[in-house]
Amino acid sequence: LFLYGWKKMRPWVHWATGLVVGVSGFTSGIFVVAANGWMNSPAGFDWVNGEAINIDPVAAMFNEAWLHQTLHMQFAALQAVGFAVAGIHAFLYLRGQAQNLHLKAFKIAMCFGAVASLAQPLIGHFAAQRVAVLQPVKLAAMEGHFKTERRAPLHIGGLPNAETQTMDYSIPLPGLLSFLAFNDFNAEVQGLDQVAQELWPPLVITHISFQIMVAIGTAMALLAILFFVYFRRETFPPWLLKAVILFAPLGFVAMEAGWIVTEVGRQPWIIYGILKTSDAVTPVPGMKYHFYLFLALYLFLGFITVWLLKRQIVSTQRKFEVS
Repeated sequence: LFLYGWKKMRPWVHWATGLVVGVSGFTSGIFVVAANGWMNSPAGFDWVNGEAINIDPVAAMFNEAWLHQTLHMQFAALQAVGFAVAGIHAFLYLRGQAQNLHLKAFKIAMCFGAVASLAQPLIGHFAAQRVAVLQPVKLAAMEGHFKTERRAPLHIGGLPNAETQTMDYSIPLPGLLSFLAFNDFNAEVQGLDQVAQELWPPLVITHISFQIMVAIGTAMALLAILFFVYFRRETFPPWLLKAVILFAPLGFVAMEAGWIVTEVGRQPWIIYGILKTSDAVTPVPGMKYHFYLFLALYLFLGFITVWLLKRQIVSTQRKFEVS
C-alpha cells in the first residue's frame, strides 16, 4: 500500500500506511532484541536440577539486558539505514540527476542517521555500564582486560594475547575503562583473571569487532556534526557528500560487528551462566543442507530487495522529473 498507493488513496491514508510500516518494524525489532537479551541475562524462571520451573514469560522478555540492547540496536539501525539511504541520494545528486529531489531526500535521511549517530555514544556508554554489571567477562574480552584493577585503561587498537595476558600494539588510556564502566576513573574493573580460562570468550575476534564498531560509529558521529554545520548553511560540499557515500555500507558493517561482540562475547554460553553452546548443539544429520538452503534463500531475498529499492528510486526520480 505504501509503495504502490501513491495517488490511489487519500494522502492521510497513504501517510498512515507508512506510519504502520515504520512502527510495526520498529516494534518487532524491540521484541527480537529483547529475546536475545534473555540469552545474555536469563530471567523469568528458576533453574532447579537442570530444569526450568516457575516460568514467567513477561519477566523473561523484559529481562535486565533488554533495555540497553534494544536502545543500542534500534539507534544503530537508524544510523545504518539513514546513512545508506542518504548515500544513495548523495550519489545520484552528484551525478546531476533530479538534484532537487535527491537533495531533499538526502537531508531527510541524514537527519535520522545523524541524530542517531550523535545519540549513540551516550547509549553505548549506558550499554557498557550494564554489560560491566551483567557480563563482566564479556566487557573484559571486548577490551582485552586481563587483570582486575582500579583505574583500568581503555585500549585503542591492539591485539589481546592470551598466552602473555597482555594487550599487544595498543594505545592504553589510563582510567578510561573504569569511567566507561562505572563513571569513576578509579573504579575497579573485573578482569579475565577472575574466571577460568576455559570460560573466556574468543578474545581476538571479540576485541577487533568491538574496535571496528566503535571506530565506524565515531566517524559517523563526526560526519553527523559536519552535516548539521552545513545544513544550517543550506549547502553541502562535494567532499561531504562523497564521505556519506563512502559510509553508506559501513553502518551495516558496524552493526554486524556489534552483533559479533554480543554473540561471540557471550561464549562459551548460549544462555549465560545456564547452558553452554557445546551442550546445546543438536546432533541432527544433514544440517549443512539446511545451512545452504537458508544461505541461498537470503541471498535471493537480498538481491530482490536491492532490485526493488533501485526500481522504486528510479521510478520516483522519473515521476519527479516529469512533474
